[in-house]
Amino acid sequence: MNNSVVERYFPEIVVTLTITVFIIVLFMMKPVVFPFFAAMASAYISFPVFEFFLKIFKKRQIAALLTVVLILLAILSLMLVVLPDLIKQIEEFIDYLPVLTSKIDFYLSKYIGKRVFANGFNPKNATTVFSLLYKNFSVNNSLTVAALAQKIFSGVFSIASVVINIVVIPLLSYYILVDWENLRDLYLKLIPRAYRTETAVLLDRVNDSLSGYIRGQLLMAFLVAVYFSITLTVVDIRYSFLIAVVTGIMNMIPYVGFFTGFVPSILLAVFDNGDLFHIVAVIIVFLSEVALENVIYPMVMSRTTGINPLLIIFAIFFGATYGSFLGIIVAVPVVAMILPVFDSFMMKRESE
Repeated sequence: MNNSVVERYFPEIVVTLTITVFIIVLFMMKPVVFPFFAAMASAYISFPVFEFFLKIFKKRQIAALLTVVLILLAILSLMLVVLPDLIKQIEEFIDYLPVLTSKIDFYLSKYIGKRVFANGFNPKNATTVFSLLYKNFSVNNSLTVAALAQKIFSGVFSIASVVINIVVIPLLSYYILVDWENLRDLYLKLIPRAYRTETAVLLDRVNDSLSGYIRGQLLMAFLVAVYFSITLTVVDIRYSFLIAVVTGIMNMIPYVGFFTGFVPSILLAVFDNGDLFHIVAVIIVFLSEVALENVIYPMVMSRTTGINPLLIIFAIFFGATYGSFLGIIVAVPVVAMILPVFDSFMMKRESE
């Protein structure tokens, strides 16, 4: 790559390298970097609130303190109001799972297996599959939510580290909010003066893309969770709150959220409620959500660069393959950061 090409695309190269280095450091130093990453994410998401307080009080320290306090109050309220009901439904669902699987097993063996496969289907096969799943998940050993969480996250966080993070992350968020502009200016000072203005513009575009996507997706997840929580409760589907929360979270992955909520809802409508009214009601609820989301989504996500759903799915699978759970979390935000850089590169190339 000759000097003229480097000079022309210098801002794009610098920003891309910065994103790459950030990702490498994040994956190489996960235990050490986690509090900083969580604090940056918290400060980034809450930045509009910080700007609101800054306009009123004019001092960054006061605005940052109020923002952190508001975040802590929101988390505390979530834990006191939402978490107990969510944990209760998870425990009830785990207890009900053997009953549901036995009903599904009975239906598959009696009505589908014998009729469709005739002599070529052994109904005991379904029983064996469900029994293996049942034993592997240790439902018959009175598995509690706490035990399940301990199994999943065993060795990741100790009690001491959790306590430290609870204290450190809000403190780091405060200092990031206070020194956000200084950090940005320091970054730009590391770049040759001739490229600072263009790099600053590109950084703003990256920031708008990332912030618009993250905040938009979080808002959509919240709206979807609220919608399903209300509608599934109205049509009397068991574990409606649990289904709504999981569907809202998974809705950030295109197409996945719909099936994550629809499959358990329709199974419960068939095998738990057991009548045509609830089956039709569930179908109407989910089809109406799709229609409403097609109207609301473009308005909520209007600030983003418009990330193709297929690109999102590819990014998530790529992140899961090479970065496990952390890769899933950062995959789409990285795409949101890279797209403005790619667009800037293509615009310059087409203008040549």
